[in-house]
Order: sequence, then C-alpha cells, then structure tokens
Amino acid sequence: MVCGSLSFQKALTLTLIAGAGMFNGCSTRPRNMGPSLEEYRRELKRAEEIAAPAPGCEVETEAIHRFEAFYAEYSAEAIRNGIRSVYANDAWFGDPYHSVKGIAAIENYFVAMAEPVEHCTFTVDAMQRAGNDYYARWTMHLVSKAAGKEPITAIGNSHLRFNKEGQIIFQQDYWDTSVLLDRLPVVGFWTRLVKEKIMKGISE
Repeated sequence: MVCGSLSFQKALTLTLIAGAGMFNGCSTRPRNMGPSLEEYRRELKRAEEIAAPAPGCEVETEAIHRFEAFYAEYSAEAIRNGIRSVYANDAWFGDPYHSVKGIAAIENYFVAMAEPVEHCTFTVDAMQRAGNDYYARWTMHLVSKAAGKEPITAIGNSHLRFNKEGQIIFQQDYWDTSVLLDRLPVVGFWTRLVKEKIMKGISE
C-alpha cells in the first residue's frame, strides 16, 4: 500500500522492458519488478510459523485500527512517526514495484516513494480475516508531482499477517500501477501502447 512514484528514469526503463516483453510474446520479465515467486512463498511460509492475534481480541482490533490510521495520511513525516508501531522489526513488504525486508528497509522504501507526493490518502473499504490471513480492500487518492499533479484514484488489496503483538510481519500489495504510469511523460505513451495491443489481441 505504497503511493508515490518511481523516478522518471527507472519508471521509463521498467516500462520499456515490460513493453518489449509484451511485443515479443511476453518472453521478457523485468527482474526487479516486485518480488519473485520464490521470495514471496518463502516469506509467506515464514509468516505462517509466527503466532497471530486471537480472532476478535483487543490486540487484533488495535492492529487493524493502527493499519488504517497509518495509511489515512501517507506522507514522509507520518511514515517516520508511525511505522514502528505498525510493522515488526523483521517484517517483509512486497508490491508491484519492489520488495523489502526489515523495518529500516521498509521505512526507507516508503519514504522514498512518498517524496514526490503532494497528497495521498488510503481508505480501507473492507477488512476480512481467513485463518491468520487478513485481506484489506482499499482506495487510494493521490496527487503527485511525478504525475503532473493530476488527481489519481486507484483500488487495491493488501494481504497481511500480524504477529501476536499486532504488528504486521508480512504484507503483499496488489494494484494496477498503470493508473500512475499512464500519467508520466513518455512512459505513459508506452504503457497505453501496450494496453492497446493487448485489447486489440483480445478483440481479434
């Protein structure tokens, strides 16, 4: 659940690589776009071995509230002030851009992604628990200098696991990053071109 933007150069490079893969039959996958399947499964398994809060207990209620409050105002200052109450020291975080492990690495990543942000909020629309897995459905509202300050709205989901103290130990975010990349100069042209090729293939 990270808003913000990659640097223009990085975004352009990653998008061009992804586009090249699409035009060549999807034979190329950018290696640094999000976690590998192996890494994701390893961290998911590790989280399974950590005790979770009991369903409906006060620790669980407070953990969910901290998560919602942390993302209600997404800024570098809010991240620095609140991240250590929300995430465990050995937490793992993955999203479509990147993956990081450890509270210091997560904080650095979040702050870096927040730097071009003019304004960003996340509204948690629903939170559900299945076993020790939590699924948060959210809506992001973003204004970023990197995207021409044009308001952007995106929907997404976070898969979470908490430890028995109510801190996040595992989080994998899922959202359509093209809503941001489409607005970037040059990069937006390529992402839209790839989308048009996909749609053309579907309609043929």
